[in-house]
Amino acid sequence: MTSLAVGAVAGAIASSAYRRTSSFSSPSKSSKNEAPAQPRGNGKNVGILAMEIYTPRTYISQSKLEEHSGVSQGRYTLGLGQEAMAVTGDAEDVNSMALTVTHALLEKYKIDPNTVGRLEVGTETLVDKSKSTKTVLMDLFPNNTDIEGATVINACYVRCLDGRYAIVVAVDIATYARGPARPTCGAGAVAVLVGRNSPLALVDPRERATHASNVYDFFKPDHSVEYPVVDGALSQVCYYRALEDCYTKFCNKVDALNGVDQSSQGGSKDGDHFDADSADYFVFHAPYNKLVQKSYGRMHFVDARRKHARKLEGKNLFAEEKKAEEDDESDSPIAKEYLTKPIEDTYSDKALEGTLKNVSKSSYNTRLTDANAASKIVGNTYTASVFFGLASLVDKVGSRGELTSGKTAVVFSYGSGALATMYRLHIRDPTQSANETIGQGRIFTIDEMVKNLNIDQRLASREQVHPQELDLALETRARMHRGGAPYSPVYPTNGRMFPGTYYLNGIDSKWRRSYSRVPLDSEPEPEGTSTHLAPPMVLRLAKREALSTPVTGVLEVLTKSVSGTALDKYADAKARVACVITGTSAGMPYGDEIGKVFDPSNLQKLVEGKLQCIRPISGTLKMAMLDKNVVQLKKLGGGKTEAFPVSSDKDVIKVAAQLGTIDLTDSYGVPAGLAETMDIAAQVAVAAGLEALKSAGLVSGKSNDPSEWKLPEQYRDSTGVVYASSFPAMDAAVGEVMNCPDRQLADDDEAAFARLLSRVREVEGGDAASDDSSVSSTASTGPYQFDRKFLFRVLVLGNAQLAQLAGCRGPNTQTNAACAGTTQAIGMAQDMLISGRAERVVVVAGDNGSGGTLLPWLGSGFRALGAATTEAAVEDAACPFDRRRSGMIMGAGGIGMVLETESSCQERMKLPAIKGCNPCEIRARLLATQYSNSAFHGAALDRKHIASELNRFLSEIELIHGVSRAEIATHGVYFSHETSTHASAAASCAGNEIGALRAAFGDELLSKLLILNTKGFTGHPMGVSFEDVAAVEVLMRQVVPPMPNYKERDEYLGDIKISKGGAYACRYALRFAAGFGSQVAFALYASSQHE
Repeated sequence: MTSLAVGAVAGAIASSAYRRTSSFSSPSKSSKNEAPAQPRGNGKNVGILAMEIYTPRTYISQSKLEEHSGVSQGRYTLGLGQEAMAVTGDAEDVNSMALTVTHALLEKYKIDPNTVGRLEVGTETLVDKSKSTKTVLMDLFPNNTDIEGATVINACYVRCLDGRYAIVVAVDIATYARGPARPTCGAGAVAVLVGRNSPLALVDPRERATHASNVYDFFKPDHSVEYPVVDGALSQVCYYRALEDCYTKFCNKVDALNGVDQSSQGGSKDGDHFDADSADYFVFHAPYNKLVQKSYGRMHFVDARRKHARKLEGKNLFAEEKKAEEDDESDSPIAKEYLTKPIEDTYSDKALEGTLKNVSKSSYNTRLTDANAASKIVGNTYTASVFFGLASLVDKVGSRGELTSGKTAVVFSYGSGALATMYRLHIRDPTQSANETIGQGRIFTIDEMVKNLNIDQRLASREQVHPQELDLALETRARMHRGGAPYSPVYPTNGRMFPGTYYLNGIDSKWRRSYSRVPLDSEPEPEGTSTHLAPPMVLRLAKREALSTPVTGVLEVLTKSVSGTALDKYADAKARVACVITGTSAGMPYGDEIGKVFDPSNLQKLVEGKLQCIRPISGTLKMAMLDKNVVQLKKLGGGKTEAFPVSSDKDVIKVAAQLGTIDLTDSYGVPAGLAETMDIAAQVAVAAGLEALKSAGLVSGKSNDPSEWKLPEQYRDSTGVVYASSFPAMDAAVGEVMNCPDRQLADDDEAAFARLLSRVREVEGGDAASDDSSVSSTASTGPYQFDRKFLFRVLVLGNAQLAQLAGCRGPNTQTNAACAGTTQAIGMAQDMLISGRAERVVVVAGDNGSGGTLLPWLGSGFRALGAATTEAAVEDAACPFDRRRSGMIMGAGGIGMVLETESSCQERMKLPAIKGCNPCEIRARLLATQYSNSAFHGAALDRKHIASELNRFLSEIELIHGVSRAEIATHGVYFSHETSTHASAAASCAGNEIGALRAAFGDELLSKLLILNTKGFTGHPMGVSFEDVAAVEVLMRQVVPPMPNYKERDEYLGDIKISKGGAYACRYALRFAAGFGSQVAFALYASSQHE
C-alpha cells in the first residue's frame, strides 16, 4: 500500500487529460445524479480504453483458513469480509506478473507496441532498488525505445502529450509475517490502456481531490525482509482520515464546478450538493472488504456533518426550508451529538459504526458490491487493488448491460504513509470522429472490455489449495528474499499456472533475473491431480521444522502438515527450540602493563581492531626454551628428513600474548582459600563466566560482594555450565612438579643452573641478577612440602568452581577438544537446551599456555613441530593469510557466553529487571552447531573431510533454516581458525581452511564471503575461542576488525575477500575451529533481528 505508488497510478489516468493550451468550458448547474449536459473539459475524453487483470492460478479459501488456523468461524469471512486469497510461491515476482498482464493486454486488444508512448508501473514489492520493472517490460516493445515513464515509488503525475497510448501497470504481491495481518495477503496485477476517446473518461481533471500526510502506519524499512511493519489500528484511522479529507474536498470541487453554492446563504438546496448517493458507482482501494463497507458508511457520516454545518451557517433560509431541514435532522438515525463531536473521537465508536452500516447498507449494495466482488476472492493487491475494483465493476455491471453512457463512477485510491486521490470517471460511448491518428481509428468500448476481462470464468478456473500452502509459500519467498545470488526457484510452473503466465527462471550470480512464459496452448493440471503446490523440498523443510531442531524465530510448533489429502499429526514432535545469546565476556591476554584482563571494552576494541595483545617475551622464558634442547625435523622429500637443533636466540620463540593478574578475591569476593584451589586457566574461566552472567542481566556484579554474583534462586536449577580447556589443571600440575626438588642440588645440577644463568645474562644483556630469584625459586634448596590443595587444582575444574560460586545447579561438564574446545562446548550447550536439560547454559573457556609455567614446555613442543613463528617483530609474526606468515603465536585468555532458550529469555524480558542488573536482551542467535572428528592425524588437518563436514553443515542449515550458502556468503562474515602455521602452502592452516571453503561455497561465492581473524591480535589461546564471542559482537555492532598486518597476497589461497575493517552490514557469522587430534567444529550465528 505504498501511497506514492498508488497515487501516481491514479495520477497517471487523471493528469493525462490535462492540456495546457486549452481552456475549460464554463460550469453549468445540473442535477446531482447526472453528468453536466455539456461535459466540461477539452473534448479529448482521455481515460481508460482497455483493462486486463492477472492473479495467480492457485488460491486458498478463507473459511478453510479459519479452520486450519484454529480461529473462530467467521473471523476472516465475516470479520474481514473476504472469501478467498491468491497465493504464489517463489516462481513469480512483480516483474513476471507485470510481464504477464502487459503482454496479455497487448495481445487481447491487438495493440501495436509501436503506438505506445508512455509506460508507468506502480508497485511497492520491489525486487531491485535501482533497476525498474518498467525496463523489464521493455522486452515487450522490441522496436520501440521511445517510451517515457518509469516504475513509480514516488509521486509522479504523468502526462501523455504526443497522442500515443499510455499503459499504466499496477502490480503487487501482498505478504505479511505470521500474525493477524496474514489473512489479508494476496497477489494481482492490472494493466490499463490510457488514451483519448475513452469509454471510461476523466472528462475534467479538476474533478479530483488529493490527501497527503506523513504517518507511519504501514511501511517497509527493513530491506532484509519482504514483510511490512504494520500498525493495524493506526492504518484504519489513516484510511478514514484520507477518505474523509478527499471526499470533502471532492464534493466541494464538484459543487463549485456545477455552480452549487457551498453555504446555505447562497440559496442552494441540499439536493443540489454532491453526496454519497450522487454517483452511480464507487470504487475503493480494498485491502479487505469490511474496511470498504465501514468507509462508505463514513461518507454518509460526512454528508450529515456537512449538512449540519450548512444549517449552522445559514441565516437567510426561507422558513419552510429551515423547518424542512430541522424535521430532516430529527428523523436522522445519526444521533445529533455526533454531528458536532470532534471527528477523531468517532473513529472507534462501535455504536456509530453500527448506525452508519445500517444507513449506508442499501446504497452500498447498489453502488459498491460489484466493484468489490473480485477483491473478495483475490485478496489484497496493494497498488493494483483499486484497479481490480474498477475491472470488477466493468465486468459485473457491463455484462448486465447496465454500464451505460452518462453514468459515473467515483474512484478512491489510497496508500499508507499516506497519500490518497479521489476522481470521477464518466461512462460514455466513444465516437469515431473524436478519435485521432493512433490505432488507425480504433474504437474501444465497454463491451470489448467485458469480453476480454471475463473475470468470473477466469477466477472460477483457479485451483484451490490447502491453507497450509500459504505459510509454505511465504516461508519460501522469505528465504528467497533473504538469500543471495544465484537462486533457482523451486515452485512448479507449467501445469500450475495459467497459459501465457510469465515466471522467474532464476537469478544468476550477478543478480540478473530472467523470465520465461508458459505456452499459450499449455493445459493446466486438472484440480486434484497434484496433492501439493509446494514442491517436495519445501514440504521436507516444513516437516523437519516440526521436529526438535535448534531454530530461531517464532517458537510455534508446526503440528500439521499436508500428506496426501489428509493431515498428518506430529503429536510426538518436540517443540522447536530457539537458542539465543544473552551475555558474553572476554578476558584478554594484555599483560599487567596494558590493562585489566576483563576490561569492559575488550570485545569492542577487538572488533574495531584497536587491540594488540602480542608482546615480546622475557629472556628468562627464551632461555628456558633453549635449555630444552629442542630438535625440529624437517621433511626434505623422498621420505628423507633432517634434524635442526634449536640452539640459538634466532631459532627460539620471541613473542606471545600473556595474561596479566587475575584476583578473584578482590574482583568477585571469592574466598582466598577457594581461589587457591584453582589454577590460572580455571581462574580466568570462572571470571569469564561471572562476567558473562553479569552481561546477561542474571547477576548484578556491582561489587565484590559474593551475593551479587549469585543467580536468583528461580534460575539456579535450570542453569548449566560447560567448561572448555586444552590444558586443564596442567598449569597447576607442572608448576607443582617444578617446585618439587626434594633434595639439594648435585654437582651436575649446580653446573646446569650456572649455564642457564649465563644464557639468561647473554640474552637479556648486562647483569641478570634480577632473574636469579625467579630461576632459583624453581630449584629451591629448601625442604619441599606437598600442597594439600593439589588434588583440588587438578580434579575440581572450572566448571564445578563456577557452579559453586554462581549457584548453577543444572547440568555441568568439561570438554577438551584442543583448539576446537570452545566451539564444541557451545555445540554441547545447544544440545542441552534442545533436549530440555537446561533453560540456559554458561559456556566458559580458559587456558594459560603462554604463561611462565607452561610456555617453556608448550612453546618448545610447537617449535619442535615447526608450527611456531620465530619472528621478533609483531607485525612480521602476526600476519594471518599473508604470504609472509611463518607460524603460530602462543596466547592465553578466557571467554564466557550465556546461551538461553528464546522462551526463557522472553519470560525474563516480561519481568522487571533484577535490581542492579543489566536488562535482558538478545545479543545474537545461535542457528546451528556441528562437531565431529576426522580420525586422521594428531596435528594435521584433513582438508577433504573438513570440506565434507562443512558441506554437510551448510546443507543442514539450508534444509532446516532456509539460509542458503549464497545468503551466508553475501550477507555474512567468516571467523577463521587460521593460526598462521605455514610448513607448506598445501599443509598450512590457511591453505586447508580456504580449500575447504572453496569446495563448499565455490569460487564465486567464496569471493563474496568476508574473511576475519582474531589470532593476529590475541595470539592462539588454545582451547579459548575469542572468535565465537567476537562473532556476537560483530553482529551487534555491525563492525568488523581488519586483517592484522596484511600486506602480501598469497597466490596459493586465490581470490578471497580479506577484511579491511570498519562498518560492515552482516546478518550471519560462520565459525570454524580445529583442534589437535582431528577435532572439527562449526557454528553459525545470526543477528538478533533474524527470523
